[in-house]
Amino acid sequence: MTTPSSEALRAADTATTATGLRTADDSGLVATPYPEPRLSWSLASDRPGVLQHAYEIQVAAGRSFTGAVSSGEVESDVVTDQPWPAAPLRSREVRHWRVRVRTDLGWTGWSEPARVEAALLDDRDWTARPVHVAGDRGRTSPGPVPLLRREFDLPAEPVSARLYVTSLGVHRTAVNGRPVSDDLLEPGWTSYPNRLLYATYDVTGLLSPGRNALSAAVGDGWYRGHLTWHKNRDVYGDTSALLAQLEVTLADGSTVTVATDDQWRGGYGDLFAADLYDGCERDLRHEPHGWRLAGFDDRAWERAAASPLPAGLTQRAHPPVRVVQVVRPEVRTLPDGTIAVDAGENITGWLRLRADGPAGSTLTVRHAEVLDSDGRLLTSILRGARATDRYTLSGGGAELEPEFTFHGFRYAEIEASPGVTVERVEVAVVASDLRRIGEFHCSDERVNALYANVVRSQRGNFLAVPTDCPQRDERLGWTGDIMAFAPTACATFDSRSFLDSWLTDLAIEQRADGAVPLVIPDVDLGELPPMELPFAGTAAGWGDAATVVPTALFEAYGHRSLLGRHYPAMRAWVEFTADRLDEDGTWSGNAQLGDWLDPAAPPEDPARATTDSAYVATVFVAHSARLLADAARELGHADDADRYAELHRRTAEAAWRKWGDHARTTQTGCALALEFGVVPAAERVAVGEALAALVRAHDGRIATGFLGTPFVLPALTRTGHLAEAYRLLLNTECPGWLYQVERGATTMWERWDAIRPDGSIDTEKAGTMLSFNHYAYGAVAAWLYRSVAGLRAAAPGYRVIEIAPRPGSTLTSARAAIATPYGRASVAWSVDGGTLTVQADLPPGTTGRFLPPEGWESAQPLMDLGSGRHRLRLHA
Repeated sequence: MTTPSSEALRAADTATTATGLRTADDSGLVATPYPEPRLSWSLASDRPGVLQHAYEIQVAAGRSFTGAVSSGEVESDVVTDQPWPAAPLRSREVRHWRVRVRTDLGWTGWSEPARVEAALLDDRDWTARPVHVAGDRGRTSPGPVPLLRREFDLPAEPVSARLYVTSLGVHRTAVNGRPVSDDLLEPGWTSYPNRLLYATYDVTGLLSPGRNALSAAVGDGWYRGHLTWHKNRDVYGDTSALLAQLEVTLADGSTVTVATDDQWRGGYGDLFAADLYDGCERDLRHEPHGWRLAGFDDRAWERAAASPLPAGLTQRAHPPVRVVQVVRPEVRTLPDGTIAVDAGENITGWLRLRADGPAGSTLTVRHAEVLDSDGRLLTSILRGARATDRYTLSGGGAELEPEFTFHGFRYAEIEASPGVTVERVEVAVVASDLRRIGEFHCSDERVNALYANVVRSQRGNFLAVPTDCPQRDERLGWTGDIMAFAPTACATFDSRSFLDSWLTDLAIEQRADGAVPLVIPDVDLGELPPMELPFAGTAAGWGDAATVVPTALFEAYGHRSLLGRHYPAMRAWVEFTADRLDEDGTWSGNAQLGDWLDPAAPPEDPARATTDSAYVATVFVAHSARLLADAARELGHADDADRYAELHRRTAEAAWRKWGDHARTTQTGCALALEFGVVPAAERVAVGEALAALVRAHDGRIATGFLGTPFVLPALTRTGHLAEAYRLLLNTECPGWLYQVERGATTMWERWDAIRPDGSIDTEKAGTMLSFNHYAYGAVAAWLYRSVAGLRAAAPGYRVIEIAPRPGSTLTSARAAIATPYGRASVAWSVDGGTLTVQADLPPGTTGRFLPPEGWESAQPLMDLGSGRHRLRLHA
């Protein structure tokens, strides 16, 4: 760190500016939970070849930057995850920061300043305590949703107001009858006994001098609602509760604090039940009109009961759940009078209705992903989830939508009492509101449909946690699913803070011996399918989310601090697996889930894959050891880097000694061996040939499950078998990606053959484990970005970008774009006769390298690129 010289200060790059200033907090809230926020920015410039060589950050109390604290000149070409240069923020403290960078032409001007406000950073800042309706404690079945309220006076005009709010359960909070935000299902789902998230809202504009009211409805949510296929209740506690602290600064300089305590009042309203799996029941005749406004008579309500402050209070740093889209569905009336709704695609969310009818009349809305042979809802595969919303009208017109629930569905049926008119039907699509950053398109519309299905499945399952499915009685944070999907997730949506939060819970829930539970947050799964060997409560490929997901985040976003934060959990998992290796260096002592849902596995036993599960487990030990060694090297842990690189070598050799011949007989066996560095260098060509031969022998049909699928296309591509990779991608026979598309899929399926070629649904063999919105097989989209279009991060955060398109088969064009931390990077190619035209756009601050595809003449086998636009022509 140095102070810029006077000569350096005179040099200026007036064509470049620092823009997009941000911290690691993606919540969109007014405050941040980080006392020392990590800082990032981007560069904007019309000049090609722009690189950052150094930066300077200033932090000050005001926007004039009088008395600013400076980082000094810091040599760095990285625009992400830079340290806070000033003293740590105190609770509620506001600071401003700005940055300028030095390029080859000199210093840019100062950026526009960004504002940072600290949330409540210490438990001592909370005067509020959680409150609940005393009579609601101990309820063991879904019941009325508690309502809580408090009135207060403001003697002068409010000039600033912050509401810090969370709940045990899920809440909908309002000030003077107006919602404090459009966030839904707050505070989401975390390891509640250890970490409870709150939100900070600026509610200044909702307050006025005089009498005001603060109110909330608090549903069961994940905290005490049904969880897992056993439909356990009260997993975390036997009562919901609200924790809220409103701090108001008035025009006369005085302050007013309104905090949840035993002076609050509690009652019930029109929400008779609200459960994540079962749905919502409301009777509008019981709505206590005006309960959210000042002046409501709540003397008949109970006095609230308070409880101790929860452990692990911290502000949410990732985006909230919201309505992200509203769809107008197809609506028709069936012969029996039922209204049938088709959203046109499989979604996560609910129906919004406008209805009119007499008091006491009802509407019942049921949901399903698919229809049965009679064209009615197929609900048996929802298992114990009722997925039903029921409304009782109070007379006249009403706007209807459920609270504190969500459904996975494409189809719905509305049954209405005589005399009820349904005037409008809309579909509200709900998800964690992550920023879309990835795009892909090619000349084959079937592949475009596949890519769209991947996007929908990620959107529908990234809801508070990365779930396996959004429709049945499960919706859990399965580690194996996100392990497989993480690289795709990080390219399609900005998943950094969302998965960072989930990994925080993974570390919390990790066992003392390093084992990672199958689902995060960890809940009791009870009986799993029968295993031939003792089941350790964890599994290879599933627990490896501890290493694979942080690696994917680091590669996509370049935040070294994030990698360091999750390094202990990565290390603990690898040590757990290393401790379980047999004398021959392999892991065969525990039952495994293996290459789950291998299409050749018996439908009733999806763990019985064609690839030996002990082989799969052992090569995953090697894979995670190598990822950990790379992370250790990046973080400067030289001894660990050597130790885990050696563990990778030993384990890979042991796996190949024992299973080398077997591995060559399955697509998963070959793909994992090639991608995990298990195959000896001298045998890579032969194993690549064996994999390609297996694809040809299967007529291009996929033969991999959850663990093999992400790696089979990259393995074929890396070993020079692009034709076979495209044959797998474009195969339309079952099992295959485009088979699902041609069967009408709009999201990814859990099973390759969920719908038979004749259009029937195999509920006899598959039973009820049959989800039509499961993103694991959507891992193929990472290959679409990286190989079909040819856009790949060659250095963390896309600081160096590899442009390596691989045209093949019948495709004549493809394009992809990703909003990287440096800015938008894109590549597009097209084939016209014997000419391949490639256009690449690299954002300022990055460099690139172009790797021409085999079979196309290029002046250089590798071409270095600077930022800006490049157009290249190659000939066959």
